[in-house]
Amino acid sequence: MFYTDWLYWTFVAVCCLLYHMVPRGLRPWILAAAGISFYCALAGAYAFVLLAEAGAACFLAALLRRNRSIWLAAGAIVGVVAVLGYFKYSGMLIRTWTDLTNAHVSALPRAEQMIIPLGISYFTFELIHYLIESRRGGLPPHGPPQFFAFVFFFPTMAAGPIKSFPQFVPQLCASFQPMNVVTGIARIIVGLFKKLVLAGTLDLLTRSLYAPHAEHVDASQLWLSLVAYTFVIYFDFSGYSDMAIGTARLFGITLPENFRNPYFSRNIAEFWNRWHISLGSWLTKYVYYPLGGSRKSKARTYVNLMAVMAVSGIWHGAAWHFVLWGLMHGAMLCIHRFYVKEIRPLLFRAGEPVGCSPIRTAGAVAFTFCCVTMTRVFFVLPATEGWNVWLRMFSL
Repeated sequence: MFYTDWLYWTFVAVCCLLYHMVPRGLRPWILAAAGISFYCALAGAYAFVLLAEAGAACFLAALLRRNRSIWLAAGAIVGVVAVLGYFKYSGMLIRTWTDLTNAHVSALPRAEQMIIPLGISYFTFELIHYLIESRRGGLPPHGPPQFFAFVFFFPTMAAGPIKSFPQFVPQLCASFQPMNVVTGIARIIVGLFKKLVLAGTLDLLTRSLYAPHAEHVDASQLWLSLVAYTFVIYFDFSGYSDMAIGTARLFGITLPENFRNPYFSRNIAEFWNRWHISLGSWLTKYVYYPLGGSRKSKARTYVNLMAVMAVSGIWHGAAWHFVLWGLMHGAMLCIHRFYVKEIRPLLFRAGEPVGCSPIRTAGAVAFTFCCVTMTRVFFVLPATEGWNVWLRMFSL
């Protein structure tokens, strides 16, 4: 990805100098122009699709701030999701239809070859956030330059974190602080080390996991590959987040953290509070709570958890094994909630500390890590292949 390209860092340096040299009122224009130029250079003609979508969202959000129409908001959100669905999921849906009906669909080859615009998943979620908060009246005063600087902020375009408009825009007026440059560069170096050294080295151990001859690989190699992949995806993804957060600090902008030592989590709920935090916060605010959260019946709460994790799964990739992976995490969240609410009160007296023993904590961390690691099979492989790998791992 472009984060490891020297041309990208040259572009960052030039933009950073311009940003801090111009009057504060021009900063949003600089960021907006930089982001749009950057996206056009990478995405070509597809950039105009997202530009048109962003322009429409900006116009509709202005209307929503005036009349707060629920139908206008719903229509705008459906339109934004439809664009995402067309580019990212049309091939998957047409292929599923042909598999189920054995029908010939002439559009399938074209849909499967469609190029997905860079960062469209993050772009979509930030537009939905902007539209909803526009209707709620929760946005600071701003104009189109601030909006376009937000949605086309190039450090977060490809891999997040997912930003919050009310937190992002006020920082455009912050004064220059030399310490931000030092902190930003240090964070970028950490991210590059994670990506190039740690993830790059461990990736060499993952080959047997998705090799064509995986059925001939013994169980110990598969276990080693899966554990290595679990760390690869963390170092790779958190490395990108570190680079994005560090780059933003060069502009005096603090982005939300995306990871907090997730593999030290004591349970699956804590894991999702530490892993891809910006996505979890977005799903909680805009999917889980609108569905009723935990305010409804017990059964409804479990359904809501499953729905949220299904959305998380399909957001990660246009394939059913991502949905399966999400549902597996949803099931683990439901089991954990059932234990906390129904089982644990019966096992421990009221007021007795739970989980304070170092041995118990270590066991909980190890168990959670194993659960997360096992489900990674279905994140990287289609369901049938993932199931075969599972069987091979247990020598069945």
